[in-house]
Amino acid sequence: MDIKKHIPNAITLGNLTCGSIAVLLAAQWQFHYAALMVVSAAVFDFFDGFAARMLHTKSDIGKELDSLCDMVSFGLAPGLIMYYFLSRTTLLTDMPLYEISNINIIPAVCSIVYCCCVAVRLAKFNLDTRQTEQFLGLPSPAAAFVLISIPLWSRSIPNQTLFIVSISIMVLLCIAMLCEYPLLSLKFHNFSFKNNSARYAFIICCIAVIIVFAIKKILPLAIIPVMFFYIILSIIDNHKTK
Repeated sequence: MDIKKHIPNAITLGNLTCGSIAVLLAAQWQFHYAALMVVSAAVFDFFDGFAARMLHTKSDIGKELDSLCDMVSFGLAPGLIMYYFLSRTTLLTDMPLYEISNINIIPAVCSIVYCCCVAVRLAKFNLDTRQTEQFLGLPSPAAAFVLISIPLWSRSIPNQTLFIVSISIMVLLCIAMLCEYPLLSLKFHNFSFKNNSARYAFIICCIAVIIVFAIKKILPLAIIPVMFFYIILSIIDNHKTK
């Protein structure tokens, strides 16, 4: 049996494992640890494709497995994190809960719609042959990072304002995932600086931002400048490509 061809799939299952743990932690309102598991899932998600390209072991089952795992880690897990987070927020305010069988309807609907948009985004990615060098629409891991950061940086925001802001962000992320604006893909096909200059620039910016925000002990807020750099570099890369 050729062990080499199973290595990328094993890494992909690491993605699923982290996503499943994130779901369990979200149900216990352990949002910090759940967010950490989603980030860990993204690390596995990056390296499974990287390993497949380096080992020349790409396969149809690996592609499908990757999307199924992404649905859990970057769809269901962030959706549940936001459901429990928004449910707790509504419990602390005078806002109507619209509760049925102990389920808060507004947070539930928002989370389900988000999960559905992630599913459509992943399905489109699997079928769209245009997304080999660029993403069309916001990738689901990037959207997940924005969502899981909300419970971490929003402590000082009044609950009613936070509720409205959180739902607005979820709506914007759903639109961003389903739109077809070209965005930078972080998939490395080789290590050439000429072919990957935007990718290297983004990685360097991310490292610098994370270090600075970690020193200042406001690491969850790092997602804001990281997403800003990602969009700006995507626009520059699009212009250069054209």
